[in-house]
Amino acid sequence: MLDSCSIGKPRIKNLESFFMSSHHIIREDQEPALLIMDAYAIPLAQVQQLLEWSPTVIVSEHALTEVMSWGIKIDMAIATNKNIPSWTVSLRDQLPIKIISCNSEKEILTSALCFLQASKQKAVNIVSTEMLEVFESFKALDLSVLQSNKRWSFIRNGVFEKWLPANSIVTIRQGKVVEEIKTEREKLITIHKSSSFWIGESL
Repeated sequence: MLDSCSIGKPRIKNLESFFMSSHHIIREDQEPALLIMDAYAIPLAQVQQLLEWSPTVIVSEHALTEVMSWGIKIDMAIATNKNIPSWTVSLRDQLPIKIISCNSEKEILTSALCFLQASKQKAVNIVSTEMLEVFESFKALDLSVLQSNKRWSFIRNGVFEKWLPANSIVTIRQGKVVEEIKTEREKLITIHKSSSFWIGESL
């Protein structure tokens, strides 16, 4: 599991020599940020639904080429130090934009989430194929991970309550234990656990 922000404060490359000066990107009380780690984790149509609320869009260098082909505005990119020069050229059309730099590919996800925590962002939707457990140490964020046509929400306080339509299926993951709840009719479901867990719902 990733140690929450153990790599230290994320470094933001000041690219004013390449791009026009940028405003502060993260603001308190805004919609959940959208962090795209893997552009193929869910279909583009589902990403477009998330973009309807005009979230802050942060993209890993692994996903940048594909995401740029979508024609959307990227607010921030995360890249390794060795690749910063090439991305400053490729991202010219995305100005104003800033880049979070990190030492290695293993630090990309941690750098992005640490930046969001430090910026007082409250929630983030993450498009990623990573194992869910790697996100759990980021205690200051409300986390939703989107992968394989499911939205996984981390229920940190151990209590989940939601009104579900008939024929809904929710998946509960707590460690290695996985269970499903199916609703035959429209109903309010409440789930209590002794510790945190993940709830998976179909997108």
